[in-house]
Amino acid sequence: MVKLILFALALAAGAANAAPACDREWSCDGVARIVAIGDVHGALAEYTAILRATGIIDAAGHWAGGDTYLVSTGDLLDRGPESSAVIALLRRLEAEAPIAGGRVLVTLGNHEAMNLTGELGYVVAADYAAAADSEDAALRDAAFSELRAHGRYPDLAAPAARAAFDQAFPQGWFARQREFSPTGEEGRWLLARPLMVRVNGVLFTHGGLPPGLMAESLDTLNTTTLHRDLLDYTSAWHALIAAGLLDPDTDFDARVALAEERLAAYTGADRERLAALVATLRRTDASPVHSVAGPLWYRGTAMCNSAFETDTVAGVLEHLAGDSVVIGHTVTTTKRVTTRMDGRVTMIDTGMLAAAYGGQPSALVIEGSTRRVVYAQAPDERAAPEPEVRRVGDRPGGLTDDQLEQFLREAEVAGSEAPPLGRAGTRLLTLRRGDTSLRALFITAPARGRWQHEIAAYRLDRLLGIDMVPVTVERTLDGETGALQFWIEHTLSAAQVEREQLRLPPWCSLESQYGLMRAFDALTGNGTRRAENVVLGRADGLARLLDNAGAFPASRTLDARLARPPVGAELARRLRALDAAQLGAALSPWLDARLVRAILARRDALLRTP
Repeated sequence: MVKLILFALALAAGAANAAPACDREWSCDGVARIVAIGDVHGALAEYTAILRATGIIDAAGHWAGGDTYLVSTGDLLDRGPESSAVIALLRRLEAEAPIAGGRVLVTLGNHEAMNLTGELGYVVAADYAAAADSEDAALRDAAFSELRAHGRYPDLAAPAARAAFDQAFPQGWFARQREFSPTGEEGRWLLARPLMVRVNGVLFTHGGLPPGLMAESLDTLNTTTLHRDLLDYTSAWHALIAAGLLDPDTDFDARVALAEERLAAYTGADRERLAALVATLRRTDASPVHSVAGPLWYRGTAMCNSAFETDTVAGVLEHLAGDSVVIGHTVTTTKRVTTRMDGRVTMIDTGMLAAAYGGQPSALVIEGSTRRVVYAQAPDERAAPEPEVRRVGDRPGGLTDDQLEQFLREAEVAGSEAPPLGRAGTRLLTLRRGDTSLRALFITAPARGRWQHEIAAYRLDRLLGIDMVPVTVERTLDGETGALQFWIEHTLSAAQVEREQLRLPPWCSLESQYGLMRAFDALTGNGTRRAENVVLGRADGLARLLDNAGAFPASRTLDARLARPPVGAELARRLRALDAAQLGAALSPWLDARLVRAILARRDALLRTP
């Protein structure tokens, strides 16, 4: 009997210590410890520091992580000076880890894709210099002759043309391009990396989870669709350069047209083969692997309003059998590891390359259900990831909304300007406290409605997590009381964007943002919304709502002037959670009980199936 018990205990211990099960190289379960690190960008010293702080490497730089799985979410390259050294380190650790029962999983980032496809705007001089010794004169001479044959440097004499060539293509440029080709050492290694991995039910990818992933499986994403597009594009591009149908530095957006133009004049015996390569380039040029529609470039998971983006994330997670996702690509506002959407999303790009981002090296450590963050600058801290804090509009010093409210209430008025866009009953003030200065709109006599409703709109927006209304507080200045609203700089009105057909960053679709805006306006009864009082950020394309003084009528029905807006699952959940006591506490004293009841009645109408 004792032997049977001991045998059973041994079996149980063996099961508890069983090796992780990986059905593919990008899908593993049963991993005891995961260490995930975001964008490195050639910051070798910083990367080494966080690898040591998490016990992944020893003092000599060799694997010391035991059975830990190290996950990189991409962007090892560019901006920093030691990209190739970072790759070399990871490749060595990738070979060493399995001996101890661990593993290194690297997903591609958009900067890996850019280097593979010749978009080199972020490559620094040190990276070219690192490849200079492997670039001989014959390679450079051949490239120079080929460019001149295609009409480059036509107005320059030979010495001047060569000088212009050497300036455009520093020593090491061509060797590095060869290294990142499908036949080069680093190119082969990178093209064998997946776009996304799943470990213990957690998805890891570079940019985020765009809605198009609902048409993918993890296997197709990493083999037959987007990943194949990247491989096919890279192979076709290099082959067309070798054939003279493209120049090595042809801009990405100009390649298809140039290749087709040169193919039309080509009479060689291999024209059919080259035509097939041009067709491949044309097909894969439009692939989401190169754009915000794909997981390498998408920022919606990190930036877009959670009131609608949660629906996308939840849908993709369910489809790909993930319970949460860990992403890089977008540097967190606080330079600390941050969660969004009730923990479904963890953002781990904390701006490791301080020279470019002013951040710090960090790592997310997952052990069972416990998540902790290690910061290289404070390795003993072991903090939990921090929930995202609402910040509508960039503000100096990274002020939170609570801090900004206090600033608006207490800062001294250092200047006053005429109201922007001819807004009657307003003044644009400059406020200053200490070294911090910003502008705010003082609203005392709006053309329609009451200034108190501007504050109520902000409070309701914050309660629901709509994240579109700037911070607004009550303040008395020179004996006059009104609403003081944070003025978001570097914005354009939606009217101007539409009128001038301006292009803004495409991270968050205007359709989704305007749908959320219409839902908020329906809830608040604001039928006065115009394109002039919606502003869009020049740098982020995010929509913000101004002029809410005309909102909050006593009407209990939806305003007939407003088209019935879409209400997704997440927004519906938040709306259903509202009750009179909660609203009263948030909106008093700016709205009375009658107006609060009207909000709830409009909420019910908004949720009612049409």
